[in-house]
Amino acid sequence: MSSRLLPLLLACSSFVAACDEVEVRPFPPGQGQDPNASGVAYPSGPYGVAVGNVISNYRFRGLANPALDAATFVDIQLADFYNPTGADSFAADSPYGERPKPRVLWLNLSAVWCGPCQQESEEILPEEHAKYAPQGAELLVLLADTALPGTPATEQNLISWTTKYETAWPAAIDPSYKLPSLFTGSAYPINMVIDTQTMEIVSIIAGIPDTGSKFYQELEALLEP
Repeated sequence: MSSRLLPLLLACSSFVAACDEVEVRPFPPGQGQDPNASGVAYPSGPYGVAVGNVISNYRFRGLANPALDAATFVDIQLADFYNPTGADSFAADSPYGERPKPRVLWLNLSAVWCGPCQQESEEILPEEHAKYAPQGAELLVLLADTALPGTPATEQNLISWTTKYETAWPAAIDPSYKLPSLFTGSAYPINMVIDTQTMEIVSIIAGIPDTGSKFYQELEALLEP
């Protein structure tokens, strides 16, 4: 699977400006993807989807904790998880509840049609979330496609997915299809480790990360005191 994604990642790494043109508009200084998000703190670029890039402040529609409420959709943006001091907290009125913000964000892109995504969601993500969440990591699942590749997932797809897999972490869809469009035709799942103090992509892999792999090593390194 990774061989199908590699050309895209290399292209984004080598031609960052071209990749950024796909999803990036002019930002107010210090802000993220949405120029209307005045007052929302977010790092400046360079933005992209390669290791070392700051991931743009993508805005999604999703469920803050489907295990508790699988019906109330809220706006979710990556700036929600931005934790520049490493010790910030979600506000009391946040849909995520009043608690410390994560020091690491594990962003998982999945698709309804994807068999390995189903396996990962059923067998792997619950175990890894239970292990890493208490240490300061958060998992965010982005359901990219329906049962048809390249067709954006709907709210009903997300409800069905999170109910089936008893998802107990934030899950979302991308109605604008900005982020999934960068990976159209590529293999799913795609997993990213994001340092929430900088919103830089630290690791990215196509497929399910192997236990003890560099993906996990880099995730764990960010969780060290």
